[in-house]
Amino acid sequence: MMEVEWTEKGVCVDGFKAAGVRDGKYGLALIAADRLCAAAGVFTKNSAVASPVLWSKKAVKGGLSAVVANSGCANACVKDGFNEVRETADAAGRALGVQPARIGVASTGIIGRRLDIKIVERLIDEASRKLSTGAGASMDAARAIMTTDTKLKQVSVSFKGVEVGGICKGAGMIAPEMATMLCFITTNAELSSRELQAALDEAVQKSFNMTVIDGDMSTNDTVLLLSSGRKKCRIRDFKTLLGIVTTELAKMIAKDGEGASKYIEITVTGAKDRTSASTAAKAVASSPLVKTAFYGVNPNWGRIMSAIGSKLRINPMKATISFTSRKGKVAVFDRGRIGDLDKAREVLKEKDISVTVNLRMGTGEATAFTCDLTEEYVRINAGYN
Repeated sequence: MMEVEWTEKGVCVDGFKAAGVRDGKYGLALIAADRLCAAAGVFTKNSAVASPVLWSKKAVKGGLSAVVANSGCANACVKDGFNEVRETADAAGRALGVQPARIGVASTGIIGRRLDIKIVERLIDEASRKLSTGAGASMDAARAIMTTDTKLKQVSVSFKGVEVGGICKGAGMIAPEMATMLCFITTNAELSSRELQAALDEAVQKSFNMTVIDGDMSTNDTVLLLSSGRKKCRIRDFKTLLGIVTTELAKMIAKDGEGASKYIEITVTGAKDRTSASTAAKAVASSPLVKTAFYGVNPNWGRIMSAIGSKLRINPMKATISFTSRKGKVAVFDRGRIGDLDKAREVLKEKDISVTVNLRMGTGEATAFTCDLTEEYVRINAGYN
């Protein structure tokens, strides 16, 4: 069993500095390495893709020396938006003394607005002068990319000198197949870009791709992983550390869902295989009926069964559905028998809730991360422009 140490470095692990600055609605995060890094990336599958995603998809293949990310404007679905990305990379390249092509670029904010490149350039100059190591610098970077987020999201861990740290943003427009978010992860693990990419793909599939707030996929989803390569390590150790970081960040996103009052984990066991379990868990996590029931402290387990049955062929009479919180655990449905719904209501009054569904069809298991759906979510998004 690995004895993992939780640290406060964030993305400022061995070989990296960071900074974050703001100017009104615009924020800018800068992460810089002391060398060209092996890198990997995972991006949105939305065909209405933002210009920074197109840039970073190409840049990551040659390795990255830095990442620059702005909040306040998505730079998506805008004519000539790619020119603003190029100018952003050029400005960062001048400030850091590295090739613009080796800089990852990301943006978050309103779709369909022109990026104010003058503000971005000024913020890049300011951030480059503030680059430093330590938790404070990483937290500044994490804070700079927040939009409707209410909580800063940062995690870092180490094991035998191998470090992995990450920051992310995301609170709304969150759906599987690259959950809507920006995430930047750094490590000192000496691994090839191919190894990093395989590890990142696996970690994202079990974390960010299992996170649902509202079921909407963004145009800007980006996860970038950079390695300074300073520490030899076993790939399995790195995968464990990376999985911890991505899973914890995914949970932070779900807990900070727009308007959310409850954090909910949906675990499906006994599925035919992991793919089936994943499909079932995401079906429950994505259901507005399920999410509003949790908000209303309503133990309507039928909505859970219906959500799963709409995606998988199941036998409801073999299934068990249980709710767990600090108030205890209750099986609301067990192979055709209805449980104690009064106790279930007490369980659902808590802020953190676990739902377990045993389908008794096989050995597949998966967990999805979500939250309830409230009137506040509607208020936030009705006026977001």
